[in-house]
Amino acid sequence: MIKYMFHQLWKRSIIRTMLFSYLGINLLLLFLLGIVSIRDSTQTMTGEVTASSYKVMEQAARGFNFSLEEAKRPLVQFAGNHSVVSLMLLGSKVSVEDRIQHERNIGVLAAGVTSFQSLISDVLILGHNGYLNNLDGRKTLLWDYPFIDQSWFKKAVSESPNKGFITLNLHKQDYYVSNNISRFNQFTFSIALPVRGYNQQTIGAVVANLDLSKINGMFELTSDRNDENIFMIDQDRTVFVHQDKTIIGYKMDFDGIERIFGSDSGSFVTSIEGRERLVIFHPTAVEGLRLVSTIPMSEIREQSDSLRANLANILYLCLILNTLLSVIITLRISRPFSRLLMSIDNMGDKSLYVVPKNYKYHELNLIGDRFKELVVRIEQLVKQNYVSQIALQDVQLKTLQSQIHPHFLFNTLQLVQTEIVCGNTEDSNQLLLSLSSLLRYSMKGSKELVELGRELQNVKDYLFIVNKKFASRIAIEYFVPDPQVLRFKTIKLMLQPIVENAIVHGFGENPKLARIEFHILPVKKGILIAIKDNGAGMSKERREWLVREMGASVVPLDNIGLCNVEQRIKLKFGQEYGIRIRSHEGAGTSVYIVLPRWN
Repeated sequence: MIKYMFHQLWKRSIIRTMLFSYLGINLLLLFLLGIVSIRDSTQTMTGEVTASSYKVMEQAARGFNFSLEEAKRPLVQFAGNHSVVSLMLLGSKVSVEDRIQHERNIGVLAAGVTSFQSLISDVLILGHNGYLNNLDGRKTLLWDYPFIDQSWFKKAVSESPNKGFITLNLHKQDYYVSNNISRFNQFTFSIALPVRGYNQQTIGAVVANLDLSKINGMFELTSDRNDENIFMIDQDRTVFVHQDKTIIGYKMDFDGIERIFGSDSGSFVTSIEGRERLVIFHPTAVEGLRLVSTIPMSEIREQSDSLRANLANILYLCLILNTLLSVIITLRISRPFSRLLMSIDNMGDKSLYVVPKNYKYHELNLIGDRFKELVVRIEQLVKQNYVSQIALQDVQLKTLQSQIHPHFLFNTLQLVQTEIVCGNTEDSNQLLLSLSSLLRYSMKGSKELVELGRELQNVKDYLFIVNKKFASRIAIEYFVPDPQVLRFKTIKLMLQPIVENAIVHGFGENPKLARIEFHILPVKKGILIAIKDNGAGMSKERREWLVREMGASVVPLDNIGLCNVEQRIKLKFGQEYGIRIRSHEGAGTSVYIVLPRWN
């Protein structure tokens, strides 16, 4: 049985098809299941990481928002302090004693900020009148720095509809002395509160510079993943906070970054610096600022490797079991088939009607019961097929005859009308005679044989009408050295399809220097008819295709010209007679017809 199994699998058989189909479908389902499972495992892990990171970022955002609110309190104290307002209003008009007292009061407020506000790096007190102060009493500031000309200061004292706190753009602290290494020329993010006089006019602003490294430290404490970056950007895509200080002030640009400001929060996967990363973003209390986290997708996939490995092992086990099950089922089904085939092989001419053995499956028993009836029906069908082929040849010839009438009649009548209008009585008369002869010839019975001379005259009538249509631009010559050959019989409507092909495919609608030659010669085998033209010819591929069509056992009804002639000649005179074609592209076509000398 195993030997039979291998024999069936080696060749194309029902057993092989059944095994491969069953096995292939199951393998495909397992493959799809594996892809979906592995994909879903990665997606599930990505979703879990996204949810976890979102919670972390939400916690970081809350911590930042709380620290930001805490940083606003000193600004309120400074902006509403009498000494700050007095120094910004009066300036140099204040006496030395009063100035010292005001500066002492401001120093007390500054000491409270340095003691309790770890997020604030410094507080700048800037007045329109040029007054300048900070938390360390101007010791680290450049006194001649043009603070009031800076864009961030102008924004801080702008008369915007928002009367409260103002968020300033990221800017460098280039107003500190160079020996203040921790601040000099470093980026800072600031919030400001305008200082208003007694009549509510803006006389200056207090600006709180936030320590970006401390803000970044808050984000790092909330992140416990390797190679995860949490940073903050503004609407201009400028990085405010980042663990890598060299990136602060750098404009981020990667695919999908516009989605960060398209909604309050969300996540997506994109490529950053050639590495696929999961991007998660979250809003902050400051309008226009987004907290962003990027996690390498490779880190996420590594976490799902163990799950994928378990899934792969399960799939391998299912693959082995499925293969074994497929072979066992195929063997059980193939055994009754082999018995049936052996029974059919043992049936001889005298045992065709022996009742087959009883098989295991109902379908095989039904096949055995119908096998006896099939033999008788085959014999009947062979006879019916032979009769049908003969009838089909007759139908094809009749179809060819019916196509001649509409093909020529309309064009010929137009030519006759044209000749009559032009006064060419002789040509119009000849056209009518040729047309009537052509119609009379084609309307006769389809099974009768005709003399070769009458068949040649029919072609002459056809060519006269066609050549008249082309203003006699086709040169036609007939070479018949022995007129006696024209007395032999041939099949009807044999030459016209060949001539029609030469005109339509060889010359087209505008023949120039066209020429057709007829050679009718007696040969050893019978009669040779050669029809040659100097038309377009045909390629080797086209000629080989035409030869295959002529050799087909059944001629399609939409191709009953040359192929029909070939089939009718062989059906009437035998397989040794028929048509041969020689043609080269651009060098014309020659059609040779070999016929017997049939009286």
